[in-house]
Amino acid sequence: MKKVIAIMVVLTLVLATVSLGTDSPKGGSVVKGEGFKIDVPTLDVKVKQGETQSVTIKLQRDESFKQDVKLVIVAATGISIEPEKVTVKASDKPVVELTITVPKDAALGEYKVSVTGTPTTGEATSVDFTVKVVAPDAGYTLKSDSDKGGSTLKGEGFKIAVPTFDTKIKQGETQSVTISLERGESFKQDVTLEIRLFKGKGLTFEPAKVVVNASDKPDVQLMITALKDADLGEYKVSVTGTPTTGEPTSTEFNVKVVAP
Repeated sequence: MKKVIAIMVVLTLVLATVSLGTDSPKGGSVVKGEGFKIDVPTLDVKVKQGETQSVTIKLQRDESFKQDVKLVIVAATGISIEPEKVTVKASDKPVVELTITVPKDAALGEYKVSVTGTPTTGEATSVDFTVKVVAPDAGYTLKSDSDKGGSTLKGEGFKIAVPTFDTKIKQGETQSVTISLERGESFKQDVTLEIRLFKGKGLTFEPAKVVVNASDKPDVQLMITALKDADLGEYKVSVTGTPTTGEPTSTEFNVKVVAP
């Protein structure tokens, strides 16, 4: 009996390991080796309100399938996806990165994303996956802990607000965080923000440098990507704001890289 249970546990672990995604029905040709399938995330993709998430879809080509495939991605109303259309050529790698953006005022709940692949000749195929919009947690609230920049005169300076708690990112994934300028009522200058790792490597930032004009909204969406081979652990991110005239100011926040 114990031996049977042990075998069942092993089989369960093996199946869990190989179940990497949800496959579409076969497209292209029904002839052996001439078709393709579309592989999408198995579980719900969770994205917080006001944030952006990157996901991967993949063409599973049969050994003799050498056609271009046009992918059309349609997201339910309330979220957006980029790209909406892309042609994966026969010579291309079969992996496509999608960027899902959720507005701050998006309704909480599940949103269906449909992916249709149409080959040059043969049958098209489609598959769906689900995006779940969730509320930001306390870890994504902002704090203003930079020193005052600009001028020491009342109303003439600014501070930089960054995430309060550690921002968790899986290896090989991208996360969006918000950085905000808190302007004194009389502070009307442009501010150049520079974002960099305090030390080490393993993270990239987009934008790494941006000018927030006096007429702009004070919020900047920062895309942080953890490289696939990034070391696990905590990284300190430095944000420096330099006004047109007056003193710059800096603050830091933490990014925690975790395993996929």
